[in-house]
Order: sequence, then C-alpha cells, then structure tokens
Amino acid sequence: MIRLTAFAALAISLLASPLAAENRIADRATLEQDVRILADDAMEGREAGTPGYDRAADYVAGRFADIGLQPGGDDQTWFQHFPLVRHSQASDSRLAIIDAHGRATKASFGEDFVGGGLASAGGPDGRGDVEAPIVFVGYGLEMAELGHDSFADVDLDGKIAMWVFSMPDDIDPLLAIHLQQAGADRFAAQGAIGSILLWTPELDGRSPWLSGRSYVGDIGGLTWIGPDDVPFDRAGDMQFQLIASPELSRSLMEGQQFGWDDITVAQLGGMMPMPSFDTGMSARVSYASAFEPVLETSNVIGIQQGTDPSLAEQYVVVTAHLDHVGVSNNPCPDGDMIFNGAMDNASGVATMLEMARLLVADPPRRPVMFVALGAEEKGLLGSSYHAANPGLEHGELAVNVNVDMPILTWPFNDIVAFGADRSNIWRAVGSAASAYNVKLVPDPNPDEAFFFRSDQYSYVRQGIPAAYLDLGFGNGGDVAQTAFLDRHYHQPSDEADGIDYEQLGRFADIAYLVARNVADMDERPAWLPGDFFGSTFGGPIAGDR
Repeated sequence: MIRLTAFAALAISLLASPLAAENRIADRATLEQDVRILADDAMEGREAGTPGYDRAADYVAGRFADIGLQPGGDDQTWFQHFPLVRHSQASDSRLAIIDAHGRATKASFGEDFVGGGLASAGGPDGRGDVEAPIVFVGYGLEMAELGHDSFADVDLDGKIAMWVFSMPDDIDPLLAIHLQQAGADRFAAQGAIGSILLWTPELDGRSPWLSGRSYVGDIGGLTWIGPDDVPFDRAGDMQFQLIASPELSRSLMEGQQFGWDDITVAQLGGMMPMPSFDTGMSARVSYASAFEPVLETSNVIGIQQGTDPSLAEQYVVVTAHLDHVGVSNNPCPDGDMIFNGAMDNASGVATMLEMARLLVADPPRRPVMFVALGAEEKGLLGSSYHAANPGLEHGELAVNVNVDMPILTWPFNDIVAFGADRSNIWRAVGSAASAYNVKLVPDPNPDEAFFFRSDQYSYVRQGIPAAYLDLGFGNGGDVAQTAFLDRHYHQPSDEADGIDYEQLGRFADIAYLVARNVADMDERPAWLPGDFFGSTFGGPIAGDR
C-alpha cells in the first residue's frame, strides 16, 4: 500500500511540473578508464582476500585521494580492514527433552533433530550448554493486522521458542522474503535463548525430512569478526537453532492445549491463527562450534564534508561493491579464466568515483561517505561490517545510496530505486530521474528479491533508509538484461568491452543527482510512517519530532 501510494503521488507531482533539460555532467572518458582498469586481467577478478582485490582497493584509494576526499578508514587511512572466518559445527549437538515431571528423553542428532550453535554463541571456545523452558509461539510472527501476534501473550526471555513455519500468501513479496529469512532475529528480539522448528506435514510436503534435513540443519557459513573479537550473527544473543524431525515434532506437541492435529488443520486452512503458550517442558542442549580463519579484506572509505553545520552529523553513505569472484578453476573454451567483473561491479565503482568527483567540486549540505565495499560476493559481508561499524567519531549514517551492476548495454529509459518508496527520499530520487527524462518505476521483477541481494539491505537492517539504483525493463531492457544475465553474469565474458559507456555516463549523471538531492534534503531521511522495515529495524520515522 505504501509503495503504490508513493509512486502514485510521485507520478502526479512530476506531471504537475516541467521537466528539466538533460545535463551531461559525468565524464564519460573517466568512467571508461576506471572500468577498464578495475576489470583488467591484472586485477585477477578482484576476489576478496586476494592480491588482485588489494590492487583494486589501492587503485580506488588513490582515486579517492586524487578526487580530494578525506580518508575514512582505520587510523586515518583509506582502508577499513575486517577478517572473515568460517563457522561450522565442531561436533554433533546433543538434545534432551524434559517433561513437566522432570523426566528426560534424549534425542538423536541426525535422526531426531539437526542444527547447532550460532556464530556468536558459546564464548571463545564456541561451546555451550543450555537448559531452558520451551514456549510454543505458533508461526513466530508479529503481524497483528493479519491475526498473527505470536509474542503477545508469552514471555520468551531466556527461553526456547518452538515454532511452525508458514507464510501468508497475500502479503508484500518483500515482506514475505524478509520474514522467511529472519525467524531467529524475531526470537532474539524477544530474548529467546534458542529455537526449535517443528517439521510439519505442510513443510514435509515441500521437502521431505530425509532430503531436507541436510541443508536446513547446516548451521554455519562465512561471517566477520567484529572489533570486540566476537563473530557476527544476526541472531544476536540467540545461542542455537534446532530443527525437529516429523516424529519428534509430533511427540513434542502430545498433550498440549494446541496439538499436532490442530497444527495440521490450521495450516491446511490457509494459515489459521495459532495460540502461543508455555508447554511445561524444558530442553537441555549442548553444542560446539568451530571457527576457521578464511581471509582478511577491507572496505575503502573516503569522506566529503557537507556545507550545513546543522546537518553535519547526518552522513549520506554511497556504496558500490568492489570485489568480484576471482579466477576460474575451469577455463572457458577460449582459455579465459579471469572473471573480470566489468558490469559486476566495476561499473558501479566507476559510477561512485564520478559521483564523488562531482560532489567534491560542489559539496552538498550533508557530509557524504563513499565506500567501495569488499566481500559482497561472499554474502554482503563488507556492507554488513560497515553498517554495524561505520567508524564515525561524531554523527551517524542517515541514508544509503547503493549502485550495483547496472546492465548498460542499451539506451535505457527508466530506472528502479529499490527501497526508495519506503522512505521520504523517494521524491528526491524521482526528481533526479525526472531531470533526465527517465521514468522512475517499481521493481519489475519482485520475485527475484533483488532488494535483499545487494548491499543496501545491510544498511536497512541497521534502521537506515536506503535506495539501490538499477535499470528497469523499458525500451527493451527486459531482453537486454536477460541476455547479459544468461550469457555473461559471473562469467569470464563480463569484460569492459561489453559496456555502452554513453549509457554508463547517463546512469552516472542520474546517480549523482540522486545523491545530491538526498544530501540536500531539508528533512532528515526517514522511513514512511507504518513502513514494515522501519517498524522492524528502527530508525527515524518521517513526521516524528
């Protein structure tokens, strides 16, 4: 509803005012030079943690210095360093269910349950032993407007959330994807110490337990180590996540006020509401985690101060990921083994550098931080680290403008600004598009979940409004983008010669004006009232004082 209202109002406002003439201000030759250098074979695909990436980072730092930015990294340098580790289960987890009479029944790892400790749990040695009451929380959702307020009548603080996975069919696709990913976040926010997912008949219909348990129970992956030496995990203080087999799930609901058959009926009935309640049971869980150092990498950060002292603590952060996927182990038929990453994302970094040059020449009201992000290809890790650790002595990140892989092979006539319609920056973004006679359109392909697949989402999760700039499907854009994605995305053929540099210049013109408009806003960038992401992650709300 918010999205449609915002775009409708924007269309009306643009029709009511004359369009400005196009003004070619981005230097096309400089853009091409930056792309060709960053996508050169000498950069070896810019994989995070490799000498090739470090060479690319040095190049960006040098460009920041030449442009006239101030260093914004560690110890007055250009670089914000962060280590990545691989988190995995060091051994099988152990689980015992304790009934209301104190009788304990052991469950078998792999047969009765899977899962284990989370990255931030267990202290320095990654080990933990937990015994806590079990609370059934139904679908584990906070959506009172749809009849699901799973936490209203129970206290999860220091307890274990036992839940059922289901998702309403009639909600915003963006919200559905977020909710699917963020169960642990919701439980952690309620103070839960762990969770147990019940494997229901509805879930078994999607993926039978015997085949599904391996991938849903594989707790682990890459994460970063923070300045406090604690591995990062979005689940905060949650210690473990477990998934119960169909047989254990059924037994856990035996004798409860809302039983196994009730769950089945509720799910078959179109996600009928479920109650939440204390089960009278407890669980004893032991887990052990292992951490393997993987690599060290960096973000590259430059800062341009603003002109308005009253806005000096509201930073606009402009981002583009610098890393790509490195060198292939299996050469293409022509022998090329280097994933040059020209479109993905040398084009975005070149755009950011040109935005920086223009904003240094004519500074906006707010300060602007420019960040060439590392480890995006490994799971948005550079942006996740920076959003949580911006390194500012004074002020805070107020809004993010992200540029990631605009596919620049045809004369585009529309742009997408993922997320802009959720905050009061949408008018500033729309004004920039209007100035260049380009339409601002909604996400043409929401099922692909691009909103969650690029770096701006790391800032959104910190309560920071954001916009990810990309191109729409107009004027043959759907065909052009599909052709690139099918033939060149994450392939050695993503070379600098594949970019139309006049189109990159047009895109950079618009991106620059978006950043300038946002940096010059009278009001603070803020979420629209009632927006889900603003309510979920916090941050300022438009109109609040």
